[in-house]
Amino acid sequence: MRNFSQFPTRQRGAALVVSLIMLVLASLVAAGGFFLSTEEARGASSWSDRQRALFAAEGALKEAEEAVRNKITGAANVRQTVLSGGNGYYVRHASVIPDVSAEATWKSGSALVLPATQTMKADTRLADGVSYFVVFEGYGQATGNALLTGSGNVNEAAKKPRFTLYAKAGGIKKGTLVVLTTSTEL
Repeated sequence: MRNFSQFPTRQRGAALVVSLIMLVLASLVAAGGFFLSTEEARGASSWSDRQRALFAAEGALKEAEEAVRNKITGAANVRQTVLSGGNGYYVRHASVIPDVSAEATWKSGSALVLPATQTMKADTRLADGVSYFVVFEGYGQATGNALLTGSGNVNEAAKKPRFTLYAKAGGIKKGTLVVLTTSTEL
C-alpha cells in the first residue's frame, strides 16, 4: 500500500478553480437559454392575445353592419333614422363624432357594447370588451346614368347610404386593444 505522504507536498487548487469557472459558464448558458425561452413564450402569448382582439373587432364590424342594415331597412329618411338611433349612431356634420383614440369614447356610452350572449361575438374573457359605433356619411354618388330616371332627373331612391363603422376590442390581457374601421354602402 502506498503512503500518501510520498506525493508532492502541496497542490495549488488549479483544477478546482478551472472546474468552478466551467460550472459558472455552464450556469450562465443555462440561464440565458431560460430567459430566451420565456421571452419567446411571452411574445407568442402577446401575439395570440392581439389576434384574439383582432378577430373580436372584425366580428364587431360585421355585427355593426348587420345592425345598421336592420335599422335602415324600409326607412324613408335614413339620416333621421340614424339621428334618432341613440348612442352609438352619428351623422357626419350633424353630430359630434367621437374621437376613436380616446378611451372615454368606448366607455362613456358613445359606443354600443356587444353583450356576451351574442354569437362572436363577445368573448367574456376579453378584458376591455367589444364595442362599435356607426357614422352615417351621406349618400354614395354614382357616375353616368346610374342615378337618372327616365325623365333625366336624379333618382333619389337609387342612392345608397354610406356608413363608416368603427369597432374596438381588447384581448384577455388589459391594455391589448385593436381598433378597426371600414366604410360600406348598404
